[in-house]
Amino acid sequence: MKIRKSVLQEALKVLGKVVSQTSPVEIQRSVRFLGVGAQVWLTATDGVESVTIEVAGDAGEMEDFAVDYKALRELIRSTRGGEVEVTGKQLNWPEMEAVPDDAVTVELPSDFGKLLALAAPVVDLREARLALRGINLSRDGVTATNGKELLNLPCPLKIPEDMTLPFPLALLIARPEGAGTLHIWRCRNERLFRIVIGGFQWQGKVLPGNFPDWKQVMPADKTLDYRIEIYEPERVITFLKAVPDCPPFHAIELNVVPGGVTVIPNNFPNMELRLEATVIGAQPRAVLALNKYILLRMLQLGYTKFRAHSDGRIQVVAEGGGGRYLAMPIHILPKHQPEKETSKMENVKRIEHAETTAEEAVEPVNPMEELNHSIEDLRGKLKTLLDESALLARKVKEAVLQQKQREREFVQAKRAIERIRMAI
Repeated sequence: MKIRKSVLQEALKVLGKVVSQTSPVEIQRSVRFLGVGAQVWLTATDGVESVTIEVAGDAGEMEDFAVDYKALRELIRSTRGGEVEVTGKQLNWPEMEAVPDDAVTVELPSDFGKLLALAAPVVDLREARLALRGINLSRDGVTATNGKELLNLPCPLKIPEDMTLPFPLALLIARPEGAGTLHIWRCRNERLFRIVIGGFQWQGKVLPGNFPDWKQVMPADKTLDYRIEIYEPERVITFLKAVPDCPPFHAIELNVVPGGVTVIPNNFPNMELRLEATVIGAQPRAVLALNKYILLRMLQLGYTKFRAHSDGRIQVVAEGGGGRYLAMPIHILPKHQPEKETSKMENVKRIEHAETTAEEAVEPVNPMEELNHSIEDLRGKLKTLLDESALLARKVKEAVLQQKQREREFVQAKRAIERIRMAI
């Protein structure tokens, strides 16, 4: 079978995201070539997911064989010229689960691949909750979250119930264009899916578990009483990339000033960027602080309008991109407040003025209002403690998962060494 070298190289970039090169199973570290005439289909699988790409080639009447992925990479490197001649051996390649007649079929829009690419940066592949490692599809569109931020992209999907795709790494590399089809069905108590876009085909299992009910987290429009619109996002992006890391919060403050906003890293108050911006609505009583990397992703995806609550206790909704980007503000006290130098005489005058004002006050302080303020302060402190404890819990889970992954890799390597010894 003959295939152009550049075509095969591009196909292997996609299939390499599915091939398991260290697997003891030969099929999972190989690529299947199935060709009829000028049409060639390349397939790779890791035992759970399967990806097929259609390319142009010269296969004669009928050819069906498999080649080790590493051998193909070496063949491309060692071959001179623009065409590669590929030969392999017969393997008992498992057939993909056929789509039943009662499967749900959903038409995908032409920009579906681009929507997944926009949602992918929000996904955390190290998240302990399996459902959050993928991208959710529902009638409300494409949604991704990592527990700290959420992105919802409107997309007309006539899907009966929501489903969570595994992280679409191969699809992101392939970047198929045009409208496509999504098939969903059940087999042996599992939900399977198949996405077909042009000559790209991806089949696998829907991620188990319930995706968070993100619509309950989305704040009502009336609770967001002011909005900041930034006109020079490129300057902010360049500025944020130069800000040093300061874990765990990486807090960046957006301070409202006359005529715009100032962007100040909470831990580096000497670094400051002043911007022209439009501020509409109530005067914020608390400084809006966001995580540096979350703010950076928002601006890079085109979200330049930030709607927030003046008390800073409600989720921030960013708009201006393809959908709605939701994130929690960071509740910390700003460290850049300038200290005003006053003379002793001014201090004395201020004290005398305060005493006079206190004497002139007729109405006593309302104890219920004072109690409400105390309760609000306590709630803010509890919220901060809960966020920090959740962060620590996730880090513990990540460490446990990494340790288990290392143990599995050790066992697989040990078994492979034993097989080699028995073969010798």
